Amino acid sequence: MEGIIAGCAIVAYADGWVTQDERSRMLALIRGFEPIAIFGLDDVLATFEALSDRFVSDHDRAERESLEAVAKLRGAQRYPALLVETCCAIAAADGGFDAEERAAAIRICGVLGLDPADFNIADAP
Repeated sequence: MEGIIAGCAIVAYADGWVTQDERSRMLALIRGFEPIAIFGLDDVLATFEALSDRFVSDHDRAERESLEAVAKLRGAQRYPALLVETCCAIAAADGGFDAEERAAAIRICGVLGLDPADFNIADAP
């Protein structure tokens, strides 16, 4: 659960803040995310709130720690790709997928060993 929530938080905080739309979209997507379904919404919210506090107090450290949590998913069968897809959907929840959010999704792909082009988020040539 921590790796999935961490990936979502990285993208959500990439532009410096989390809108209510991003938060609502993230929670809706996570509810349908199979590996998270076994955890209650209260646990998901508590994990996200703890990460939010870390991102607000020290963004760089929180991102490093979150990327370490995401890295634990590397090599899992289908969850890394689902995580990136979820992160992209969260980024778009506030009406756009800005450069900071795209860069965060690309960093997540790198940690997971995935090709950003597979998710249509690769840097333009």
